[in-house]
Amino acid sequence: MLEAMQNVLGPILTAIGTFIVAGGGIAAIAYGLFRLLSEKWLTAKFEERLAAYRHAQQRELEHLRFEINKLMDRSVKLHQREFEVLPLAWSLFNDAYWQVNGIYGFKMRPDLNAMSEANFEEW
Repeated sequence: MLEAMQNVLGPILTAIGTFIVAGGGIAAIAYGLFRLLSEKWLTAKFEERLAAYRHAQQRELEHLRFEINKLMDRSVKLHQREFEVLPLAWSLFNDAYWQVNGIYGFKMRPDLNAMSEANFEEW
């Protein structure tokens, strides 16, 4: 009976073993291909997203540089205008002061009535 079982089970176990070995080999090959292709795919997707992110960052940097340059141009123009106008304003103020100062009635004189006795004596 043992020999009959071996005759029946032997080919079945051999077929199962062959199937496991062949299936394991195919599974190993499939796993290797899957790993290789998925790694390349993931790398390509990562590189694509990284390039898009870098592009967005570069665009934002260029926009900020433009805004900073625009604000700096405004301030430079304001400072330049200040340097052009301020001397003119002082010149006009100086001319007006000396014209008004030349008028006899505008001369400054101390108010002797409003002075205290000590200030009057000192004056």
